[in-house]
Amino acid sequence: MAGFHWEEFYRIFKEKLEKMTDCVVEPYVPSGENRFPCVEARLIENPGSGYDLEGGEGACSPLIEVRVYCGSTLGDTACCRVSEAARKLMLSYGFQCRNGPGKAEEQSPGVVRWAGRYQRIFGNSEELEQYE
Repeated sequence: MAGFHWEEFYRIFKEKLEKMTDCVVEPYVPSGENRFPCVEARLIENPGSGYDLEGGEGACSPLIEVRVYCGSTLGDTACCRVSEAARKLMLSYGFQCRNGPGKAEEQSPGVVRWAGRYQRIFGNSEELEQYE
């Protein structure tokens, strides 16, 4: 991948968002015991571009979906607060908000879910850098 390393990004995102809010960044399990608010970040796609004739990749543009889950007692207020903190963090790393964050369809009874999608271009050998 040209310039983007998912594991590095996820580690930094998890560490910083958990410090910014009272959430836990871990996969949501629909029938499991989740601590709320729960944030799930997923790499949806990571298409490459700018290939040379030898197949070298010049850039990639990862699309990351950030989902925030809250129990019905915390509801939309907590999901909105955590989603906005996640948005601010993503924008500080140069990602553009492509969709949301906003309330999404419920997956489990009594659980509120918000989602947002973020994308940016990483050039070959570009490092993950916080701008703000």
